[in-house]
Formats: sequence, C-alpha cells, structure tokens
Amino acid sequence: MNMIQWFDWITPTNPLASLFFGILFTIILVVMVWFETRSVRTTFVTAITGILTTGIGVAVLRIIGFYA
Repeated sequence: MNMIQWFDWITPTNPLASLFFGILFTIILVVMVWFETRSVRTTFVTAITGILTTGIGVAVLRIIGFYA
C-alpha cells in the first residue's frame, strides 16, 4: 500500500507522496502570490503552472522508473 512517510517531503518514495507534497507546496505558493499581488490572473497562472509541473514531474519520474 502506498503510504506517505514523514520523510517524503525530502525525497518522495511513491507517486502519491509526490502529488500530495507538490500540490501542498503549490497551495502555499498560490497563497503567497495572492497576498503579494492581489491579482486573480497571476494567482490562477501560478496555480495552473504548479499543478501541471507537479503532474508532469510525477509522470516523468514514474516513466523512468524512479518509484520502482
């Protein structure tokens, strides 16, 4: 079973942990961008970019066998 371990924030050991921490860090970044800019467009672009980067990164790592 893919469980999240306490050390997964340093080096994720499974795709679920990568997605979880990637999206968590994206949410933190989006909140920071919102408070700095108060711009919906900038905040939206930041959120989409973070989510896509996380998803593509997890997919590439899974394809090359990083989690095996």
